Amino acid sequence: MVFSKEVKSVRTQTWIGIMSVASLVAIAGIFLKVAMSTQPREENYENITKPGYAIRRKYFWALLIVSVVCLVISVISFPYPAIMEAKITGEPVVVKATGFQFGWELDKDVLPVGKPVRFDVTAKDVNHGFGIYYHGKDGSLKKGIFVAQTQAMPDYINKLYVTFKDPGVYRIWCLEYCGAAHHIMTYEFRVE
Repeated sequence: MVFSKEVKSVRTQTWIGIMSVASLVAIAGIFLKVAMSTQPREENYENITKPGYAIRRKYFWALLIVSVVCLVISVISFPYPAIMEAKITGEPVVVKATGFQFGWELDKDVLPVGKPVRFDVTAKDVNHGFGIYYHGKDGSLKKGIFVAQTQAMPDYINKLYVTFKDPGVYRIWCLEYCGAAHHIMTYEFRVE
């Protein structure tokens, strides 16, 4: 008898479902047997539990203090757009950057060195990672040096502020898998 792919797929899914339910019932049975067979202990564990709870309390407070300190440090140093704008002196050069499968569009190909640049980053189709890498004065650095990154998302504009210190060749790489040709999604611009 010849079955279509759909029938084979349904049979396979049914078989997997039955095996999953059977496995869950078996595991539940084992847990139930263990729970039913346990007896209350008559030993006194108070001399162990009191110091254990004291240690647990110390770890809790230490973890809470470290978490609060880390939260404060991250909030202070996080590059919120308003904070980044406040740190910039002078009017930034605005570059509109749009990602699409599988490339980038920038409205400027040459950017100034030593002046603030604001990338207004968005996407036409799916999420993309917008990563800027420095590839040397002549573009000879194969791996590149990481400069900055943000997300490129449809119907949303992320503002990325960068002040380029070195003239040369910079490349934008997509840092989030966006489809089959993700690896070719690059764009090159110069800073002079």
